[in-house]
This record gives sequence, C-alpha cells and structure tokens, in this order.
Amino acid sequence: KPVRVMEWCLRFVPAAEHILDPFMGSGTTGVACANLGRKFIGIEIESKYFDIACRRIDEAYRQPRLFEEPAPKPVQLSIRDGAA
Repeated sequence: KPVRVMEWCLRFVPAAEHILDPFMGSGTTGVACANLGRKFIGIEIESKYFDIACRRIDEAYRQPRLFEEPAPKPVQLSIRDGAA
C-alpha cells in the first residue's frame, strides 16, 4: 500500500500516540508513522521483510520534515465568545 494512504488512515486516529502493526511487511505503516511524528511498533515473522522494514523506517525517522505543517496555535475563548 502507498505511504500516503497509510498517512491518510492514521489521521483518523489523532489521539493515538503509538501505532501497532502486527503484520508489518515492508514497513509502510511505520514509514507513515515516522512522517506524522508518531511512535510505531511493528511485528513481522519473515526476517527478509523485517530487515527491509527496519531500513525503511529508520530512513524515514532520519529525514527532516521540511514541509511539516505547524501545530495550530491554541485559542483562548471567553464565556462571551460562546465557550461553555
């Protein structure tokens, strides 16, 4: 699966700090986690794929995020603005 698809899927669980992939394969989910700044735990029984995944994920975590969107700044609302 493409990394962008996994990034899209992971955005549906914004509160998850750690992502577990019990069938890691070549590590696409791990790369998506690295791109989104999430922590990743992967399990793969096939050593060939495990080695490939480890290299890909390690590379992804080492890449600088040049176009990373800054986190939105918090906005303080008052009772007059409709905050509950």
